[in-house]
Amino acid sequence: MKRYTLYTFPALALLLAAAACTQDDAGTLPDGTQPLTLTAAIEGSADTRATVDNRWNGNETIALQVTDGDGTEWYDYTVDDKGNLSGEYYWTKPSPITVQGICPATAVESTTWSVKSDQSSDADYQSGDLLCSESKTVGFAQTPALTFYHQTAKVVVNIKSDGLPESIGATPGDISLTIGEGDILALDGAFTLPKAAGADGRWLGTWTPGTTKGSISPHLATATETGNFATYEALVIPQDMAAGTRLLAFTAKKDDTGYGPFYYMLQKDTEWKAGYKYTYNVTITLYGLQVSVDTGSMTWDNGAGGEGAVELPV
Repeated sequence: MKRYTLYTFPALALLLAAAACTQDDAGTLPDGTQPLTLTAAIEGSADTRATVDNRWNGNETIALQVTDGDGTEWYDYTVDDKGNLSGEYYWTKPSPITVQGICPATAVESTTWSVKSDQSSDADYQSGDLLCSESKTVGFAQTPALTFYHQTAKVVVNIKSDGLPESIGATPGDISLTIGEGDILALDGAFTLPKAAGADGRWLGTWTPGTTKGSISPHLATATETGNFATYEALVIPQDMAAGTRLLAFTAKKDDTGYGPFYYMLQKDTEWKAGYKYTYNVTITLYGLQVSVDTGSMTWDNGAGGEGAVELPV
């Protein structure tokens, strides 16, 4: 991937050039000294400062694809915690350009994207977050606002216990969870940038799952819904899974006493789509699992109707 590093003029020269380069200019620009600046938001913006929670930390680097009269190239841009982007592209003529961003910037240097098998730490969980913006045509000297969309899928598992000894469930560590028991999940895949918005108006790319298979140890969420004693979350490569797949494996343990393993198998063929959240509400009992599945979410934050409850024996 070709990138540019530009050496800027002294501050006075930049100020004079910026003053000369207004949207009223009809001719060429003096020495191409007008920088392209942008703002960026993540779909479903929230207060938490992590992209996986829909908020910029302020230390992310975005690769910005710019198409102008000279062709298409990638440029590095840095985002602050307010969503302001600054980087390496400078206007050379007052003609419209087309821009599209991807985060992190390193994603454009590889044909594949992967998620961690062990996502228990904050860093390893968040490292799987791939963001891509819409493609937008920008007029000269404008400051476009880009919306970035999550391109992986997200799995959330809410856990309750019913009928287990009261000592179990006192802390989230009493129950361990594996997603994709038996190393059946694709942990990497080839990603293609979206070329247009979908019917829902969201810009989501396409995926071809890779050959690296595994299971996922999920991340323990900091916030738990009322009535649950643990909520786990994981980022997953969008992929298809067949009915009967052993998707969730639980073990419950207190001191030297173990319960389980308990398994949840998919009741029908399932597709995890880019940009969707899939919530599994699980109650663990001495006799098996009670599971309700919510797969209707259009974003990572907002749920919709579920698919009913399923009871499975141990």
